[in-house]
Amino acid sequence: MSHFNEINNSKQQMSKSTAGKFTFWRSVLSNPISKSVISLFRNPIRILYIGLFIFVVLINIEHSFSDAPKQMGYFSGTIEFDNNPAYSINTHNIKVHVTKSGDENILEITAINQSDSNTVYTRIKNFKGVGTYFIPGDGTTANVGNLIKDVQDYQNKNNFYEATRPNSAGISNGVGRVNITTYTENTISGDLVLIGNNPAGQQAILGAAKFNVTQNTTWK
Repeated sequence: MSHFNEINNSKQQMSKSTAGKFTFWRSVLSNPISKSVISLFRNPIRILYIGLFIFVVLINIEHSFSDAPKQMGYFSGTIEFDNNPAYSINTHNIKVHVTKSGDENILEITAINQSDSNTVYTRIKNFKGVGTYFIPGDGTTANVGNLIKDVQDYQNKNNFYEATRPNSAGISNGVGRVNITTYTENTISGDLVLIGNNPAGQQAILGAAKFNVTQNTTWK
């Protein structure tokens, strides 16, 4: 009798174990993620498509980074503010952009001295490559030249020394020129001289500055 009870207990334990395993696998197989995985294995072509999709996404991400212009260059010259002694400005933090505006090209040069945030900014309209461009330009061209004492303190208007076109009285406010000596698909270089005045009537002078910038894509 005891032997019969042991067999019966054993069968009951096996039945419970089997029922538990069945419940476990049923819950796994009914899970949406599990159904998707099983569907993929039943349709190997889907795995191929997913692999191709991931590959295309990665390639596009790589191209988006590689196509972004990476510039290298230098800017070197002397600068003085408010009749204080001139000092050197030497930086690799220089950016050059050539963009299209209507029928003409626009050249922008921005150089920031890392040690004191002195900034040089010029914007030349009707840019045509190698040649000399005057700031603020002739009677028809409004080129821009700015010397900024501290670009971080942009709320202080006296930090901005500008070269602007003559006012209604014919009085000009500063003068300068950009001389482009090299202009290729990937390289631009030249020299820059600029004199600007701030609203308080103080003067800043950038003298004999040279620059060279190269990038991994064409300018436009």
